[in-house]
Amino acid sequence: MNALELFRTGRDYIEIAAILGMSVPSVESEIHRLRSAEKGDTAGQDHAGSEPRRFVRRPLKPGTPVNFAGGRV
Repeated sequence: MNALELFRTGRDYIEIAAILGMSVPSVESEIHRLRSAEKGDTAGQDHAGSEPRRFVRRPLKPGTPVNFAGGRV
């Protein structure tokens, strides 16, 4: 049985985690993933391992003021 099937039998996350030998947060994630897959929502899987998008900035001219964290004002 998988986490979603155990959840549907009335067990809570803690019981499921003990049965499957997983942590409670990973059981929650697994149940969410399985529910989404049933609905056909696979958008999260497409970008699961991708890095956040970084926007390239134009270089600063010498003397341009910036804040203490190095960003632009």
